[in-house]
Amino acid sequence: MNKATVKKAFCLLLVIGLLFVKTDVFAQNARLFLGIKLRAEVQALADEIENKTKRKISAHFVEYAGEEQFLLGSSFIHSDGVPYLAVSIDLKDQPKKAEAVIAHELLHLRLRANGYPVFLFDPKVKTKRGRAQDVEQSNVNDLTSLIEHRAFKSEMERFGLNEALNLAGETERGALALRGEADAQADAINFARALLEYQNAADIEALRKIYRDNKWQQSLKIGQEIADIIKRAQLDSPAATASTFRLCTSKLYPTPRPIKLTPDKTITAYRQMLIGF
Repeated sequence: MNKATVKKAFCLLLVIGLLFVKTDVFAQNARLFLGIKLRAEVQALADEIENKTKRKISAHFVEYAGEEQFLLGSSFIHSDGVPYLAVSIDLKDQPKKAEAVIAHELLHLRLRANGYPVFLFDPKVKTKRGRAQDVEQSNVNDLTSLIEHRAFKSEMERFGLNEALNLAGETERGALALRGEADAQADAINFARALLEYQNAADIEALRKIYRDNKWQQSLKIGQEIADIIKRAQLDSPAATASTFRLCTSKLYPTPRPIKLTPDKTITAYRQMLIGF
């Protein structure tokens, strides 16, 4: 497993496209969602999204492949306006955990339906390794997801999703596997995630120690700065989320020129912002 794979493997992401090799599709109705009877408050999320998008949610159990093989779930709104939601097929026989993943992804989709943006590197932005869209977009997706988790933190807690989806330990294992390698933006995001989402302080300190042993001081510093920005933010509007994203991105990618976010007018089904400098 290469470094990029390890870094992407241990987080529940929002993704713009899905990579999977097998799907089970379930027709949604008033009683069941992916064959599961959702709690009333979770079903209400699905109803709200369908009312706002005027489309039925296309939900699937999927077998993720490649670099996405460790995902639990993902969601996006297609360019035709259809909301898509996927849950790992590994959870098909675990209805409680599957419902937790469904609820988590519905919270992301509701933000999307309410105009909260996704972010994409402008095709003109290049790095030494190639187009930023090709080599850095996964970091943007992770950061967006992290900010959105904070935006619906109270609902995550009310639904009990933090306990059901507690991924403490996964980042530690990934960081241990990368000992001896230089840290990168993904490591900073992972540390910020631990600061914002880990349930126990001891788990944060265990990860901090691994980072120090790895000599990942830069990621410790930037991760702390990102977490502090997100903690201070009032993420109650699309504009506030975009502003917070821009501030966090300036920590991940410090450049002499300010980061610009430009509406992508080619997308009308949801709001997308292009990242430029």
